[in-house]
Formats: sequence, C-alpha cells, structure tokens
Amino acid sequence: MGARLSVAAYYFRTVAWSDWRGKLVIYSVVAAGVATFVVWMFVPDATNVQTFLGAAFASWISGFILFIITGLIIAMVTLARPDQELFEARARNLLQRQTGPHINYIVGKLHDLFEPYLQEATRDLMIIDYDEANNLFLVNQETGLVFGSYLADIPVTFQSQIGYINGTKAPSGRQKCCLSFLKVDGKSIGAIEEFEDEIYRPFQMQVLPQSPCTVRYRMTYWVRADDEPNRQRIKRFTRSFKVNVHNQLAARSVKILQPGDPDFNRVVQAGESVQVVNLKEIVPAQNDDGAFAFDFRLSPA
Repeated sequence: MGARLSVAAYYFRTVAWSDWRGKLVIYSVVAAGVATFVVWMFVPDATNVQTFLGAAFASWISGFILFIITGLIIAMVTLARPDQELFEARARNLLQRQTGPHINYIVGKLHDLFEPYLQEATRDLMIIDYDEANNLFLVNQETGLVFGSYLADIPVTFQSQIGYINGTKAPSGRQKCCLSFLKVDGKSIGAIEEFEDEIYRPFQMQVLPQSPCTVRYRMTYWVRADDEPNRQRIKRFTRSFKVNVHNQLAARSVKILQPGDPDFNRVVQAGESVQVVNLKEIVPAQNDDGAFAFDFRLSPA
C-alpha cells in the first residue's frame, strides 16, 4: 500500500503539478468546488429541486462529481509524459512493454548500467616535508568527490574503491605511508591504515535522487622528487577535476613539471599554493591503458 501511495505521489508531483496544464486542471477543480460550496451555503433555493435554480444546481452537482471521477483520470492520462515516468516504466517502454522473466531480468540489468557520474573532484596536495638524503617529498593528499546520479527518481547503489599504487616506501625511521580516513556522506569507512607502496579500500555508496553523494579521503605518502608521476586516469564521466598544490615547507621552493610541456612548469614558493589542474567535462578512458587526464612531477627548486 505504501509503495502505491509513493508512486501516486510521484506521478502527481512530476506529471500533474510540474506541468502548467496539470496545474490548470487542478485549479479549475478547486475553483469549481469553492463556487459549489458558496452556492450551497448562501443560496436557499439551491437545495430545492422543485425550483429551476435547485434543479440546475442538482444537475451541476452530478456533473461536477462525474468530472472529478472521470475527468481527472482522463486529464492525468492525457498529460502523462513518458520521460517523466518511473525508471522501470521507462525501461519497459524501451522494450515495447514485453513481459516475462527475461524482460524482468534485463530491466534490472539496465538499472545496474547507470553508475553515478562525478560532478566535482577536488584534490589538494600538501607538501609537508622533504628528505634531502633520499630526495623524497612527504605529501598529504586530501580528495573530495561529489557523485551525482543520471536517474532522477530512484537511488543508485554502487560499489567503488579508492587506491594508491606504485608508490614509494618510507625512508628508514621516517613516517610510514597511511590512509588517514575515508568518509562516504560523512560516515567513516574503515580505520586508519599504514601501507608500504600500495593500498586499496573498497566501499559502497548510494546516490539518492536529486541528492549528491560526497566522498572524502586523506592519504599521506612519500613521492620521489623529479621522476615519480602524480597522475590520474578518469574512470567515469567527470564534470570538473581540480588539483591544487600547497607548498608547506618552511624555506624551500618546489618546481612542478610536466614531461613534454614546458609551458606547464611553474615554481611554488614556500608557503604558497597553486592550481595545477582544472579540467572540465572529461570523458573516461575506454580501458585501463587509456591516457591519463593529468601527469606532473614534483622537484626541489
């Protein structure tokens, strides 16, 4: 019963109330109802069917009730828009309303195809230390991801993961690499975890209709100066991806280099920050060997 009421509320909101024609029908019914009530309350002969006014009013009442029963239903059917139907109805329309277990199966698979897209990704690389003997930077990386759903009427549950691979082990006696936290819509997933040169943390997220899902995580790791890449492949459509580098060293400048593109190179003075990546509307790579969306190096100045 609750599911039927939810569907009815959805159709009223998206089919009737979101269309000016639907609003006009509803306003007309309300206005006619108010006028009928006023006549019934303040016109004495309205309830006397032996008079012309009473007979006309009785005819009006019967017509009004008939319109409410049939007219609103006809109006809803007339105003219905296939693009505003629930996802399952839209999927079955695509399959020409065929029925059977095989249709039920493929409708479910169609739902699974609609993974979320990335509305916004922001990554801040904070350079907090430099090991001169080993030519290594210690970096705090904090990343914020905002996921959105292609489907406006049902939640999308999705399995994902964060990871870091081909990293550099910490120098002897120095702070180890670690994943400080992972939060999905404010809820912590797992605990702090140290690692040598790679880490994976799977998680499940749910993107609700008209409501983004936010993922935040922080890693601390060592980066070989001059030659270790800082890069990213895009796995799903991304509307915005920004990377900022913050030089938090006390008295050392840092050069940011991109192989093959000297125009990209810049120097970040101690205590300063610079945005090194600002990409828009990025289409994901077709496979794991696809091009990187960005690729740069850190080097002591």
